Amino acid sequence: MSAELQNDAARETPRGPEHVVILGLGPSVMAYLELTKRLGARRAYSDEVWGINALGDIIQCDRVFHMDDVKVQELRAANRPDGNIAAMIKALKQHPGPVYTSVVRDGYPGFVPFPLAEVLSGRYDSNGTPYFNSTAAYAIAFAIHIGVKRISLFGIDYTLPNVHSGERGRACCEFWLGIAAARGIAVSVPEQTSLLDACAPERELLYGYDCVDVDIEAAPDGAILVSMAERAEQPTAEDIERRYDHTKHPNRLMANHGEQQ
Repeated sequence: MSAELQNDAARETPRGPEHVVILGLGPSVMAYLELTKRLGARRAYSDEVWGINALGDIIQCDRVFHMDDVKVQELRAANRPDGNIAAMIKALKQHPGPVYTSVVRDGYPGFVPFPLAEVLSGRYDSNGTPYFNSTAAYAIAFAIHIGVKRISLFGIDYTLPNVHSGERGRACCEFWLGIAAARGIAVSVPEQTSLLDACAPERELLYGYDCVDVDIEAAPDGAILVSMAERAEQPTAEDIERRYDHTKHPNRLMANHGEQQ
C-alpha cells in the first residue's frame, strides 16, 4: 500500500480513546468531580467519560452503560412512579446515546446492543464462561475490548454500609481489572474507594511483611528490584492480634459500622 493510501486509511479509521474514565454511583465519584474541576475540563483528564445508569444524565458522558433490561426497569418504575427508577427511565428515553444495554427495546432511540459476542470472543477469562454480575464489569470489559491504554474508575466502590450484596460486584470488577492489567492497560482508582483496597495504607497491600519496609522499583532493563529494611517501630503482639480480629469489618470505609456485620 502506498504512503498516500495508508494516510487515507488512517484518516478514515478514527483512533479510539486511549484513556477512559468509568463513573459509578458510589461516593468516590466525588473525587472525579474535584479532580476535573481543578483541571478546568473533563477532557483535560481523559479522552472519554463513561457513566453507569443514571450518571449518564447527571454527568456529561460520551457513553452510557445500562445493562438492565428496561422491560424490567419499566415494571419497577410503574410500581413506584415517583421513585428514582422512574426518573431514570424518563431520562434514558430522551438520551441521544450511545447507551449500551442487554436488550434494545422500542422507545429508547439512543440504545445500542452491548457487543457481547465480540467481547467474549477474546476469551478473556480462563474457561470461556461469561462472568458479568454488574454493569460496571461490562464497561470494563468493553474498554479492554476496544483497546484502551488506561482505565480510571470513580464511584465503583461496592463496600458500603448495609449493602453487603454489593461485594459480588466488587469481585467481578476486580476480576476484569486484573485482566486489563495483564494486557498492559494502566488502571487507576481514587484513594477514597475500597476497590483494589485503595483506601488501605500502602504498607498493608503486601501481606506478610509486617516487620520490614519493602521498596519496589523498576530497573532500566525492566527487571523489578525489591529491597527490605527492618522497621524502626516493630509491631507488638497486641498490634498483630488487633489485625486478626475478625469481629470488625476489614475495610476502613466500614469502620463505624463494624457492629452491623
